[in-house]
Amino acid sequence: MKEINREQATEKNLKLIGKASEKDMSKIILLIERMKEYKNIEYYMIESIIFNENTQDGEIKISFWGYG
Repeated sequence: MKEINREQATEKNLKLIGKASEKDMSKIILLIERMKEYKNIEYYMIESIIFNENTQDGEIKISFWGYG
């Protein structure tokens, strides 16, 4: 699985297969590894990383892309 940006996804005519949101980066990495098992998911995109330095809280949004 490869990382991709929105422009590349549009150029390759990829379809959004799923989205996830998590506070823990290790869970996001684990999710990416598990999604490699699905043949129709070839790319992932980090949508956003939000982090509050004052509270040390954050959120990571990721999406998965493929050809259908």
